[in-house]
Amino acid sequence: MRRSRASYAHRDSGLSFPQLTLLEPLMREERMPVGRLAAGADVSVPTATRMLKQLEVKGVVVRERSAEDERQVLVSLTEDGAVKLATMRDRLRERQARSFEVFTPEERVQFVALTRRLTEFITGADKAEGAGGDGTGDGTENEGA
Repeated sequence: MRRSRASYAHRDSGLSFPQLTLLEPLMREERMPVGRLAAGADVSVPTATRMLKQLEVKGVVVRERSAEDERQVLVSLTEDGAVKLATMRDRLRERQARSFEVFTPEERVQFVALTRRLTEFITGADKAEGAGGDGTGDGTENEGA
């Protein structure tokens, strides 16, 4: 499914799905540091930097040093980049809506409920792993250490 979604997205806008994930926060905030974009896309800063350099060459983004902190690189979409990103996002949403048409209204409700339950389970498992594995996710099991 991911491969299908990625192929569809790239064909329409020239952007890959990982690039969309990296850039989507720039639709809400005009300029963002590379580190925040990387964290939001769940990729390393070097990976994000490499992707952004490629996107800059394609005219999708502009990278510039922060005036307040020259160690920080701020990223913004170009006009062309904003159009490509919006087009890709709209087409993916349209495709998703068409995909859900195969389900009855009751099945859609059930699908959403099961997806939420799965997300809660995965999120809980991630918290438990980060907290020491007792499943509580509150980190109290390591307080004496």
